[in-house]
Amino acid sequence: MVVTPPQPLSNPRALRTRKSLFDAAAKLFVSQGYEETTMADIAAEAGASRRTAFNHFPNKGDIPMMWVRQIADHAIAEVESLTRDDLVEGVRGYFRVISEAVESQPELSRQMMLGWTAALGPALYESQLLSDVTPFLENAQQNGQIPGTVDIAVAARALSDVLQGAVFRWVREPETVLHERVDTAIALVLAAVTSPR
Repeated sequence: MVVTPPQPLSNPRALRTRKSLFDAAAKLFVSQGYEETTMADIAAEAGASRRTAFNHFPNKGDIPMMWVRQIADHAIAEVESLTRDDLVEGVRGYFRVISEAVESQPELSRQMMLGWTAALGPALYESQLLSDVTPFLENAQQNGQIPGTVDIAVAARALSDVLQGAVFRWVREPETVLHERVDTAIALVLAAVTSPR
């Protein structure tokens, strides 16, 4: 079984409802904790019915999945808005934006990571980041920035795993500077990926 985030919506009313439920969940996770927050609490905070809440988020663990997707979408938009000839640096920028976003709201990020873990995210979850990073790496390989002998799927997974590990350590050790730790680790992986074989 693979855990996936809620599907994108196109209906404006449904989008507003989902955003209202997500915002209510985020507020409650910060104020009372992920474990102590129920779907009924989220529905009440959003002014929606429990049925509506469950229609948008079939279980509470879907909310952290959406949180990850929103951060990743923001990172893609930031990186794509820049004019970059260096696709490898674009990958590094993508992870930098994500780690800075996580770090900017420490308690929300902590609660979302706890929720993701409670929903068996690490065991069942195929990283959404792989589909974001893989095209950057493939383009970099086509442009000669990454040797043709590099397995892009392995490289993308290594980069995703580095971020995940750094975030989990940061949740346990919040006094560390997450974006610096992530940037250093991502740079090491990219240096290995771009080295001539």
